[in-house]
Amino acid sequence: MRRIYLDPADCEKKHNDISITGHSFHYLSNVLRIKDDDVFSGFDGSGNEYKILVKQVTRTTILGDILQTETVAEIEPSFNIHLFQSVSKGNKMDKIIGEVAQLGVRKIYPVISNRVIPQITEKNILHKKGRWQRIAVESSKIAGRTVVLSIENPMDFTKAVEEDADIKLLFWEKSSLSLKDVIQNLPELEQEATINVFIGPEGGYTDEEAALAEKSGIINVSMGKRIFKVETASVIAVALIVYELENR
Repeated sequence: MRRIYLDPADCEKKHNDISITGHSFHYLSNVLRIKDDDVFSGFDGSGNEYKILVKQVTRTTILGDILQTETVAEIEPSFNIHLFQSVSKGNKMDKIIGEVAQLGVRKIYPVISNRVIPQITEKNILHKKGRWQRIAVESSKIAGRTVVLSIENPMDFTKAVEEDADIKLLFWEKSSLSLKDVIQNLPELEQEATINVFIGPEGGYTDEEAALAEKSGIINVSMGKRIFKVETASVIAVALIVYELENR
């Protein structure tokens, strides 16, 4: 049975009736060619999945019956990872988003830091945001997640470091602090604790940015002896954090 993401903004539920409009309708009707009497599985990021029988497909709306509502087994991390990713060149952001969505990241903030190439501006990041969100939806779906990674609006590095979190970690090649040691020495995390993770662009962070991060309460940590490409570093960083926190 098909498992389809239903944007909550596109869905209106009343008892066991559901009406689907907007982008969700377009995907179901024009891409998947859903028709009357078809049955599919829908999820909306709430932790529930719905078995839906299509009653009628109109020009703008799919009307259906919710045959079954099921709370999905919890596979999400017990903590919220927010990735503050300096925007990289070409289609590298596509790859980063696709990979970290599968690892459990809740939000990505595209960040403009000092070594982001000049052609990358807030305007053209916003232009790409829709595509990035579609990649996030598909990758979250592949991983069987119940929460869809959210692409947030871009921000400058100086603003990003001020964002609140329970833990804030910045990966910097000049740091001598081991991520494992830092995490093992953290106090017990509360349920749904937020972890802000900062990954720089090609060329990394400047010394001034690393100093500003420390001043803002961020812990600068090392990823080890090797230098990685940015699209590799982001995936490794998130994977290590998830592993270390889930195995403390």
